[in-house]
Amino acid sequence: MITHYNLINYSIKERDLQEPKEYQRVENEERNYERELFHKKEEVHAQEIKSLKKQIFISNLKAWIIGIILIAEIVFIATYFNKSGVFGDVSTSPNKIAVIQYNREVTEEYTTTVMEKMDAILEDDTFRSVLFIMGSPGGSPTASEELSEYLKEFQKEMNVTMYVDSIAASGGYYIASAVKPLIANKNAIVGSIGVIMPHYNFGELAKKVGVEEDFMAAGKFKKPISMFAKIDDENRKYMTENLLQPTYDNFVQSVADNRGLTKEQILAVAEGKIFVANVPEIRGVLVDEISSLYKVKKQIRESYEDEIDFVRVNLDKKESFFPAVKVDLGLDRALHNLNRQ
Repeated sequence: MITHYNLINYSIKERDLQEPKEYQRVENEERNYERELFHKKEEVHAQEIKSLKKQIFISNLKAWIIGIILIAEIVFIATYFNKSGVFGDVSTSPNKIAVIQYNREVTEEYTTTVMEKMDAILEDDTFRSVLFIMGSPGGSPTASEELSEYLKEFQKEMNVTMYVDSIAASGGYYIASAVKPLIANKNAIVGSIGVIMPHYNFGELAKKVGVEEDFMAAGKFKKPISMFAKIDDENRKYMTENLLQPTYDNFVQSVADNRGLTKEQILAVAEGKIFVANVPEIRGVLVDEISSLYKVKKQIRESYEDEIDFVRVNLDKKESFFPAVKVDLGLDRALHNLNRQ
């Protein structure tokens, strides 16, 4: 018989059985949620590590690529400079012969450059001597005198071989005469020992275009030459006696002194005359030996017991060419991510 007491007791038991089940269900859900959250965190962390590894790999790859590009650029720049003559020849030999090729008009700037380069050669213990190849048609008397005197002093400390490959005329010969023996290619042009002052008269042209010269000067000979008129006899005599003839006399005397000859011997082949180097008239006067560049270098090699290198000295002044390279490897971001992890 079910009494009221039994019903109440049954309800309590049923409730007691339901409450543990409900608690267990909630607890299981919480555990599942925590487990799922843990797995998600692991997945996210694994994804972050994978992403970081990928970024580091890409950064390393970029570094390798940039390194290869930089090496290629260095090779390109070195090749460019070598072909353009910026560096000149490069040699690691302890026995070197400096090769100076003077193939320009004689100017103060160019002769100064040559002397500065030769000063540097003297300071380098690996240089044994200098091969000076002359190929100049002349130029400034002052610059010619400076380099001529410099070469004579230079030879007191280091040997110089002078070779005329194409032309040594006027100031070019002035310089070449400072070195003995003077060796030349048989077809080289030498001589032209003289002084010239060109003058152009634009007077008739000036009249046609309506240009008239006007100036003020104190002193009779302050302006002996005008580009709008012929030189008159008085000013011509003045310029000849006070400028051209003294310069010419200095030229002749300097060449005579350089060559160890008398002024009269040089005057016989001077007066502005030019010669092909192998004509008998100038042998022993303007030229000592006829040869070729190959033979000259061979003789120099044979004069040394050790092997030598001929190193061309760069005399040109060119602007530097260094391509600017700016790269971003992304390493800052990678390091930042690593620190954060």
